[in-house]
Amino acid sequence: MKPDLDLLERWLTGWSLARGLPLPTRDGAGLTVEVGWPDQLRRHVFVDAGPALQACADSSAEPFVHLKAAVGPEQLRRVLPPRWQMESPRYLMTLAASMPAASAPGFAAETRTEHGACVITLAAPDGTRAATGRIVLHRGTAVFDQIETFEPYRRKGLASALMCALDALAGQAAADERLLVATEAGRALYLKLGWTVLAPYSTAVLLPAPAAALVSAPPPPSA
Repeated sequence: MKPDLDLLERWLTGWSLARGLPLPTRDGAGLTVEVGWPDQLRRHVFVDAGPALQACADSSAEPFVHLKAAVGPEQLRRVLPPRWQMESPRYLMTLAASMPAASAPGFAAETRTEHGACVITLAAPDGTRAATGRIVLHRGTAVFDQIETFEPYRRKGLASALMCALDALAGQAAADERLLVATEAGRALYLKLGWTVLAPYSTAVLLPAPAAALVSAPPPPSA
């Protein structure tokens, strides 16, 4: 299934709700979220790297605007002016069936609500936070987000157990669609858990314009 703007809006809505941000608005062929963070003023999201994205890139002037599209990083890079800096590649993924059961013996799970998300944290026996992740359940779509296992608890199966616990919440809510955006490392894990890649998901950031070089005035002649 190739992602369309409706699917990207469902993903972006979950992403926004998870962070307490304004919901995405449609802007022609793209989506916009007014993020307002110091390192991310706003984000524009497109299905492809076509004329709408290119026009957005050309008209953007403020630094720390993020431009995202469901295309590979090389394709996005080719259509952007040099001031746009590419970030590490991501992958838009979906899950068609429930994940295999997984548990984390000895680690206690705590569930809480933050903004529009259900957050699950796994704690080690000494109470140290070992892994965390969140899910937004909105109109039949479950958006998995901010899945992280902390050192020194990696490679102990906690991410699988955490994803399974989040997926149980999606099942309880009768969600018929599951979405996430994964890093390269995360993609490998999610593939093992039954997720499939819908499309690459690439990001470029508009950096501040280089400051003009200051030319020092020559010293006055000696008296």
